[in-house]
Amino acid sequence: MAQKYTIAAMAMELMESLLVRKRATVLYPIERLEPPERFRGRLRYDPESCTLCGLCQRDCPADVIKVVRKRVEREDGTKELTGHLEFEMDRCLFCGQCAQSCRQGSITFTREFEHAQPTRDLFMMKSDSPELDEGDCDVDEDTVP
Repeated sequence: MAQKYTIAAMAMELMESLLVRKRATVLYPIERLEPPERFRGRLRYDPESCTLCGLCQRDCPADVIKVVRKRVEREDGTKELTGHLEFEMDRCLFCGQCAQSCRQGSITFTREFEHAQPTRDLFMMKSDSPELDEGDCDVDEDTVP
């Protein structure tokens, strides 16, 4: 009889601890948890600081980034490299290698984690360059020198 009482007492203690314990889940999307400090969410690209060196394209394991560039000769005789980057974010692994490889800090990751889109086209990111004609540019397929 004493053994049954101790088992019942242990069961009561367990139930009490479960009722007092903090919940393990949240009512998403009403309640949202803040992601960790080093979380890699949505990609952010700054075309102003980008030099089109192509290191991000070379180091991307999922082949998400394409560097489209062209050398343009200005009126004063100087040559300038112009172009843009294209990202296929539906293939991205969020490994962070592109951000680590970027010497200028043009590629960073935010802490936004909701990426759902109704169509694949909305996953494509492209930085626009008003000076370029798409027909004249080449997509770099090889390793950039």
